[in-house]
Amino acid sequence: MRVRAPVAEFLFVSSLLAASAMDGSPEEAGPRINVLRIEPRGSDVLIRFHLEGALNPELARRIEAGLETTIRYDIRLYRQFRWWFDSFVEGRTYRVTVTFDPVTREYVISETMDGKPLRRSTTRDFSIVAQTLANGENLLVFRVAESKPHRNLYVSMRATFDSGYLFAFIPVDTHTPWKKSRRFDIRERARENPERTPEAP
Repeated sequence: MRVRAPVAEFLFVSSLLAASAMDGSPEEAGPRINVLRIEPRGSDVLIRFHLEGALNPELARRIEAGLETTIRYDIRLYRQFRWWFDSFVEGRTYRVTVTFDPVTREYVISETMDGKPLRRSTTRDFSIVAQTLANGENLLVFRVAESKPHRNLYVSMRATFDSGYLFAFIPVDTHTPWKKSRRFDIRERARENPERTPEAP
């Protein structure tokens, strides 16, 4: 059957991804975000993440059948307080959707942030599909305004899956636990061209 090749490739790629993930606790069961790293750049907050345990043969068969498959990442920014409840600052929703085109034999990958198009690409390489679904690199998630808190911040993130396709054999919920990042501060951007004179009206 045609589905056997991508499923076998999928299992191989999944094993490589699992071997490269080092941040998760071995006692944790089920899909989870086991890597969440923060890189502040001025007022921008970029993240790197890895979703472990979500990619399985059932997912590969669904994609190969031409069914639209989506993983949604809920990303929230908080300010941490030592003696009080943490305060919510803002949130984002990052989605990765994959559809297989049986005519061109290509996988169409669509990425959105808060419903707005972010990237769209095509590939015949299933390993690229797996990497895009489960990993994020230098993903810009927040641009912290001057009016927002700039100190003692952290990001919390979880993944949510299309109901019914992922957990055919494991009776768990359709989303991962929340993963919390390290705490960080935002540094103000240097003013651009500070010696620039105002333009004449």
